[in-house]
Amino acid sequence: MHVHARRPSAASGRGRDEPAPATESTSPAARPHRRHSFLKILLEVGLITAGVFLGLAGESWRESREHRELAEQSLRRFREEFRSNRKAVERVHQMHKDQEKALLAYFNANGPALMASMMDPRQPVPLPVPDATTDSAVFDYSTWDVAVATQSLAYIDPEVVAMISDAQRMQQMIEDDHKAIAQVSYSYQNFVHFLRGLAGYFGDTALHESLLLERYDKLLPRLDKAIEGGE
Repeated sequence: MHVHARRPSAASGRGRDEPAPATESTSPAARPHRRHSFLKILLEVGLITAGVFLGLAGESWRESREHRELAEQSLRRFREEFRSNRKAVERVHQMHKDQEKALLAYFNANGPALMASMMDPRQPVPLPVPDATTDSAVFDYSTWDVAVATQSLAYIDPEVVAMISDAQRMQQMIEDDHKAIAQVSYSYQNFVHFLRGLAGYFGDTALHESLLLERYDKLLPRLDKAIEGGE
């Protein structure tokens, strides 16, 4: 019997124990290149993220600064406006108190004669009649209108805004007092009734003016503090 030795197959081209050559995917030379590409991507992503963050932070800082400037401008306008309005109240406040006092004294001193004139308008009222001039403070509200239009109230301390609003409501009450007595002065039927209405007007408006002056005394220092705090 003849034993023939098995020759290696030509298709295999190598023996069983011969290691396979390294492919491109497992080449050690490719691994550093991949690590380098991955680090480059991470760096680019980090730079982009940092750029976006800095851009947003810068925009936020710019908007915050604009809001502070807008609020400070409104606060300064409010301070000047309320200072002017306070002078307008001080101009007439003592006069209104004196007019109420004079009318009450006139009624006490001339009760019977005034009653007779009230019952019969042909009867003259006693003279001299106290001063019945219905002068009133004139208020400015333009700063509030501008603040609403520019939305600057949103950037002012809410407590300060509430104090501003409270003072303006009291100003409006004083204006309403004057409108009411002005309407009566054009349509009254009896002069004695009108004089009594004037006494009521002077008393009410003097009280409202006192309350408004108290509000000014609290508000103006708060405006000073808010402006100084923003500088």
